[in-house]
Amino acid sequence: MSNSETSAEKVIQGMLGEWKRSMLTFWVLSLLQIRPMYGLEIKKEIESSTQGKMTLGVSTIYPLLRRLEKRGLVESDWERTTQGPPRAYYQTTPAGREVLRRYLEEVFLPGSPIAAALGELMGRLFQQFPELMQR
Repeated sequence: MSNSETSAEKVIQGMLGEWKRSMLTFWVLSLLQIRPMYGLEIKKEIESSTQGKMTLGVSTIYPLLRRLEKRGLVESDWERTTQGPPRAYYQTTPAGREVLRRYLEEVFLPGSPIAAALGELMGRLFQQFPELMQR
């Protein structure tokens, strides 16, 4: 592999990492809106729903939950368990629900400017890369 290929791979991995971190915040808020969950449960849910293509370490999920809690987007409630130490269950706060609602409205709602622009862009890109549609 040449230096330019190595450099390009580093850029690609960095960009994918940024995208995954951003999507992870949305994903966690979404799961916690559906029902309260503890950290390892969130991790397993994400890994399971991606058929293992996205794996998370505990060093990823718990710092994210702490950041979201510090920002007032989630709150934790400690509950005793029949096995092991007490467990923190997280749920969205009103501020977290508002962030999630705005994200859905501005990014995913079919009529949103971002969704419309991405839809058009994706159509054009798939014309350029038709092999992607065969996967």
